[in-house]
Amino acid sequence: MGSIFEKNEKNLIFDLDNTLYDFSTIWKKSNKLVYEYLEYDKVASYEEFFKHYKAINNMLVDEVLKGNMKVKEIRNKRLKLTLEKFGIILTEEDCNIYYEKQFDFIIESIKPNEEVNLWLSRLSKKYKMILLTNGKSCEQRKKLAKLGLENLFKLYISGETHISKPKVEAFINVLEKENIVASETMMIGDSLHHDINPANKLGMKTCLVERKWHFDDELVNYTGYKVKNIIQFFTELEANKL
Repeated sequence: MGSIFEKNEKNLIFDLDNTLYDFSTIWKKSNKLVYEYLEYDKVASYEEFFKHYKAINNMLVDEVLKGNMKVKEIRNKRLKLTLEKFGIILTEEDCNIYYEKQFDFIIESIKPNEEVNLWLSRLSKKYKMILLTNGKSCEQRKKLAKLGLENLFKLYISGETHISKPKVEAFINVLEKENIVASETMMIGDSLHHDINPANKLGMKTCLVERKWHFDDELVNYTGYKVKNIIQFFTELEANKL
């Protein structure tokens, strides 16, 4: 296969979580911390809880993919259904407390990666740099601030645009607002479903960052252009293009 990189690339669109940093490891650590902080471990071990939590999450994701529920409904529902199995009935407020505290633990754990930041700063002198991420505005912006990346990208956060990936409209919105074309743009992300497939549909080049999500048992088999981590993408981009 020839090089994925061509001379006409002008724009790089990055996903955030699990693409520019290892979100899943931080998420797993924070989920255990909040579970123990709220003393649910007195009722059931974290390992027993997470076994059910993961299975219920994946069941609910299937329902979203079938169009039977919305993505934003997953968080509270998976927590309620899981703890119900151990005789704990949660209110919406209980769920909010759980996830707010978990986010505090996430933010505490996020640290800048100097090597990643240097690469991104360097690339920003040659490419239009765009970040396209799903999530709440305040949460994603706090993550970017902790990573030291808040001023490097044009930001498209679903909590602000009200268009979530994998809808192709989320990508079209970026192309139109930035006045750029798909054929001169590359999407870099860790999710085939949310990042790679919709970008490919629009004619963008794509790069899959192969990293397991915290609810996945194994990596999805993918034969397109992929890298093990974002540094590999940077070095291959430089070797072929810069």
